[in-house]
Amino acid sequence: MLHINALELKAAFNGLRYFAADLHDCDVLLRIDNTTALAYINRYGSIQFPHLSAIVRDLWHWCEVRNIFIFASYISSLENSIADAESRITDPDTEWSLSDEAFLKLSDIFGPFDLDLFASLINSKCDAYIFWFPDPGSVAVDAFTVSWKGIDFYAFPPFILLPRVLRKIVEDEATGTVVIPW
Repeated sequence: MLHINALELKAAFNGLRYFAADLHDCDVLLRIDNTTALAYINRYGSIQFPHLSAIVRDLWHWCEVRNIFIFASYISSLENSIADAESRITDPDTEWSLSDEAFLKLSDIFGPFDLDLFASLINSKCDAYIFWFPDPGSVAVDAFTVSWKGIDFYAFPPFILLPRVLRKIVEDEATGTVVIPW
């Protein structure tokens, strides 16, 4: 699982991609309650944590293409109570995944994987993932709406969907790795 600072940076980036998707040639103020994320955004990264700088580099590149200048300012958790409360809600029916350790073992044997077919920003195991609902980080909405042929995919679907997943693999003549209960 990602460290909170990386999650905060990804949340800022996803917020930009969602709420500023149609903006060009403007300035955007980000209100952030994480001082590390704030500093990385305003300083265009740092040498201390390269993985955080990589997220910021992608964020700034996205903005550069649209001629958007961003600036992050601090908002205290007390002032940010609505967003904080919403970000702490987890749905046990959708936010579950294989442990990182188990995924690494699986990836060593069958990977690397191009796409996580049944994931969210919170639980994805691959950089590219598909979510059930519109999500600025996902490459598509609903894995069953895209072809799986020619993709080295990883799938850990809700178990009730296994018959549908197997049928889709046959129909698309696809190959990938599917985690199932045994």
